[in-house]
Amino acid sequence: MPSRPRAARRPASPTAVARAALTALAALALLLGAAPAPARATAPDPTPGAGAGGSTSPLVLVGFSGVRWSDVSEEATPALAAMSSGALGTVAVRSVFTAACPADGWLALSAGRRATDFAGTSAEHVDAPCAPVAEVDDGVQPDFAEYREIAAAGSFGAQPGLLGDALAAAGTRAVAIGPGAGVALATSTGEVPAYVSRAEAGTPAAVGGYVQDALESGAEVVVVDAGVVRDPADLPGREEPPATSRAEQVAAVDAVVGAAQEAVAASTGAGSTTLFTASIADAGRTAHLQFAAATGPQPGGGDYEGLLVSRSTRQVGIVQTTDVPPTVLALALGDDHGVTGLVGAPITSTRAGTSVAERVEKVRDLDQAAQAVQPLVAPFFTAWGASQIVLYAVATLALRRAWGGPRGRRRVLAWLRTLAVVYGAVCASTFLANTIPWWRYGDSTGDHLLAVTGAVALYVAAITAVALLGPWRRHPLGPLGVVGAITAGVLAVDAATGSRLITSSLNGLQPVVAGRFYGLGNQQFALFATGALLFTTAVADRLLLAGRRRAAALAVAGLGLVAVYVDGVLGSDFGGPPAMVPAFGLFALMVAGVRVTWRRVLLLLAGTLLVLAAISLADWLRPVDQQTHLGRFVQTLLDGGAWQVVERKLAQNLRILVGNWILSAVLALAAAFIAFVLVRPRVLGVPVLQRTYDRHPALRPGCVALLVLLGIGFAVNDSGAAVPAVGAMLAVPLLIATCTRTVETLGSGATSPERTPAPR
Repeated sequence: MPSRPRAARRPASPTAVARAALTALAALALLLGAAPAPARATAPDPTPGAGAGGSTSPLVLVGFSGVRWSDVSEEATPALAAMSSGALGTVAVRSVFTAACPADGWLALSAGRRATDFAGTSAEHVDAPCAPVAEVDDGVQPDFAEYREIAAAGSFGAQPGLLGDALAAAGTRAVAIGPGAGVALATSTGEVPAYVSRAEAGTPAAVGGYVQDALESGAEVVVVDAGVVRDPADLPGREEPPATSRAEQVAAVDAVVGAAQEAVAASTGAGSTTLFTASIADAGRTAHLQFAAATGPQPGGGDYEGLLVSRSTRQVGIVQTTDVPPTVLALALGDDHGVTGLVGAPITSTRAGTSVAERVEKVRDLDQAAQAVQPLVAPFFTAWGASQIVLYAVATLALRRAWGGPRGRRRVLAWLRTLAVVYGAVCASTFLANTIPWWRYGDSTGDHLLAVTGAVALYVAAITAVALLGPWRRHPLGPLGVVGAITAGVLAVDAATGSRLITSSLNGLQPVVAGRFYGLGNQQFALFATGALLFTTAVADRLLLAGRRRAAALAVAGLGLVAVYVDGVLGSDFGGPPAMVPAFGLFALMVAGVRVTWRRVLLLLAGTLLVLAAISLADWLRPVDQQTHLGRFVQTLLDGGAWQVVERKLAQNLRILVGNWILSAVLALAAAFIAFVLVRPRVLGVPVLQRTYDRHPALRPGCVALLVLLGIGFAVNDSGAAVPAVGAMLAVPLLIATCTRTVETLGSGATSPERTPAPR
């Protein structure tokens, strides 16, 4: 009996891909919602009688270096452990170089920006010993002029002495105990008004006595240098090992912290004076998140309780060294201190109801995750880039060869399509893997590699299944749109809920690098924007094929506005909108059938710049302590630091292009693959990309918009050289999957609605 012919399968509706994306986003939101969302710092009522700038209170700042939460226990370090009565956190101490020396940490407090005492290159710094900080001599820090010269020659705009000048101008009584404290409180001329040398405060008891005397005599800011911890197993090549073990050095720091605690309790009382303890530099060549804790009044009112947080990181439990100077000024002078040039924000606290055990576990986990991912990032990018090259080679052979006749060819093409979607799914999976605490499995790099690989593979399988098994699976642009939507959606939801998936992930932000702690960095911008554009292309294509050109143009414009909002506002990305607005604007014009001229392109670019300038200026007009990176960028321009910013961006891009050869190779080979495999050679008589363009009228405008997006993203971002390569790692595999599906339909002779011409 002849078989009954199958009913023709209806194509996915114009909203099928959108419905799949919304389903995936809802599932992701529920997944993220299982963990507590990052709470905002509590802003209690100001102390009665406080002025508009908020209440002020005495501050004792105890600084040291090389102490991590893994060093702290009630038995070995009772004073540090006792700080858990207040708020706990970690400090990202990254300075000019990968590992921060003690002098770098004290200079960051002095300048409010990254600064160093080393005048050499990064390569020279690796083996150079950390120089000891000199004692203040006759009221003057002897090396301060040299510190300022090194800062002036650098690219971070640091001005050592900023903190000391601000306190002196306000008439604040400040006392420095120890050489590091002398650096922190020195004015721009190197003068330290009130100083106690290490010889005078030779014992912890003596330090405590000086702290108590200072507080009882009316000092408002007391800074204590509690010592240095250097790890004998992790020192630079030319540094002499310390005479004592790491544990003994930590115990010595703990003794000074204990003396400061007793002095505060005996003088003003713990409830009236802020005691802030922080490790502000590394113990050796390996960067770590360092110890931080605070008790007593916090900026804005209320007391330190729970976990530390600042607006500069927006990460619960993580602050920066450069956040300490704004904290000092907010406590000493009030929130509206008006001091410009600071890149950090006052440190406050949140999650006051969290138990001590939960808080200690949180801060330990932060450094554990940061350390576990560090040795895996470079191998991941190398393996990911090399495998992309393998994909191009496999696709070249599969598209140009016909093994096993028509049936064998269809099987090969089906496998190639699946493989390409798998490659596209890797991007989102590297972030979703952080929903599983893989860094807790095992202690070695090998253990962590196996754990994170398993987590990534699990999500790759799930995303691939969604892309290839849904109702959109037979539509060539279906998997492209779904994987693009999931990638963009994961990053959008994460940016809106605290950047927990991005932090310490294979393809995300690294806290010890301290380049960015929240929102979308360059790599995440490249993936988000590329994913959003691919999803928009799939939606617009379905609408065009349905004869709804106006709806397609409106969809491109609407989705573009949403994407720009997510990147620029939720993602706090200054360099993203200048690339996304022209790309989506050009895409909308092309889909609408409007002729693209140079005049229209220039008007689009000019409008983008005007909008960004207006937003940045509005942010700059806000109070200093409330400004974001946009307002601070305007201040940098007004201060004449524009060239330093440009110089730093150029240097970073050059280092990426020269140092990260795999990204450059992937980008070059991706371009060659598209040009010489998808465009020029003929598959079944017609260039495969051209045939795909003919069947899908939104694909060519989408690809043009993608080139604009990645090109401008490369030009305007620091480390922008990574933007085109990372974007290509998502877009090219999905383009291969799309073209492969076109070849499959050509080979089978099937007709499909994709052949319907778009309305003119």
